Amino acid sequence: MTELLYETDWLGSRPVYYNVHTGSASDNINDVIAFADVELDAAGVNAYLAAGYSVFQRTPIRGVRFMPPSARLWRDDGGKLRIEEVPIDLDTHLAERHTEDGAMDLLRARVQAAESAAEGDIVIPTSGGYDSRLVNLMIADPSRVRSFSFGATPRQWDSGEVARARALSEMLGTRWERIHLGPFHSHLDEWDRAFGPAVHAHGMYQMEFYRQVRARSVGGELLLSGLCGEWFQGDDSNVERTPESPVEAQDLVWTANMHADPSASVLPHRGALVEEYFEENRDMLRSRPLRVIEAVRFRMMLTHYLLRVPTLYGFRVDAPFLDVDVATAMLTLPDERRRERRWVREYLSARGALLENVSGETLYWLYWPVMRQQPLAPLDHELLSEVVRPDYVRWINRTVRWPGLWWEGYERLSGRHGFRRAAVYLRTKGLRQRRIEAYHAYMTLLPLQRLLQKRDAARRGRSVEREAAREVPAP
Repeated sequence: MTELLYETDWLGSRPVYYNVHTGSASDNINDVIAFADVELDAAGVNAYLAAGYSVFQRTPIRGVRFMPPSARLWRDDGGKLRIEEVPIDLDTHLAERHTEDGAMDLLRARVQAAESAAEGDIVIPTSGGYDSRLVNLMIADPSRVRSFSFGATPRQWDSGEVARARALSEMLGTRWERIHLGPFHSHLDEWDRAFGPAVHAHGMYQMEFYRQVRARSVGGELLLSGLCGEWFQGDDSNVERTPESPVEAQDLVWTANMHADPSASVLPHRGALVEEYFEENRDMLRSRPLRVIEAVRFRMMLTHYLLRVPTLYGFRVDAPFLDVDVATAMLTLPDERRRERRWVREYLSARGALLENVSGETLYWLYWPVMRQQPLAPLDHELLSEVVRPDYVRWINRTVRWPGLWWEGYERLSGRHGFRRAAVYLRTKGLRQRRIEAYHAYMTLLPLQRLLQKRDAARRGRSVEREAAREVPAP
């Protein structure tokens, strides 16, 4: 007799991990790691460093994998695991031709089905971007909507996204609030408990956001997310070109700049997984819609925190753009209309929701204040020498802490009239800001450091959690 443990959706939007040695499985990677027996997977580690998250169904830990999209995980009486592919006929979906109105009608039906099934208020995180604007527009009863925004600019209240979200709420008659993000490094422990070494530690700001949203939204459990809408609507320039080599295929995988430098790795097998992937999928990758789907599937390991984090605070999350009918209807629209999301811009404009005249600050500043308010403890270059060169870790430590603080002033000035031209000139001479690069490298290596700390603690019979929390800064 076999037992069905898990089934993943067509995009793999909720990752499931399993251990081929122990037969354990969970949607939390920490549950399947036998810490005392941890061995690093060289290919998995190197792919993780390059992407900033686990890819190709491999993790940094030997024998710990994650399920592919559209699959079932079975376990037999002897504890052996088996992956079964669940067929999904994407060719049939993509062969259908939809109108722009038809695609919007499918989105509206999907949003309103979730709305009618829910009780109480409906929470919509509203960034002011196209995706969250569309979700707000599709609601049948705006009086039920509680929308929340935060600003990722130096002055959070003056953010352009906040201004557009406020204007949209006033237009639709919904209840809107701005959340002021506090220092979020204090959520590092919570992040580790939820995501472990599967992904770069990048979403603590969302934990701070939803902690405050939860306190303000008693009575509403449904949260509607606009996740991945931009990819299906046409903001997919990363996959415009058909890859003709493993190097070009990397554009499907490395779609975010939140990672470490894979050349700093001391482990072998660099690039092996992407080479295997390219050889197995080169024919499929000739289809642009399928390239978009592949890019979204890869990126889900990074972005699924936008679905997972709200559930940690008691919300039930629905992401209408991830519906296969909605997504493929948008993917089949003519390329010239999808380019730069022209069809979406016209749809919003016709409803007075393009909001191009709403101004606000645009300088992205999310990570700068928290590096100053909650300085990070140095990474352990000796422990991490199992993974990367110690000189690379020392550079990261110098750059994210006080010696790198002057870059914040430089970056602020580079956007000011009178200094902008000088900043451009200095960049041509090789002077460029690298503090954010070092910050993302830090947050990529931190989960690996914690993994190794837990391994060593388990082997010594000590508390795994207490050992791994040593470097967390005080709030």
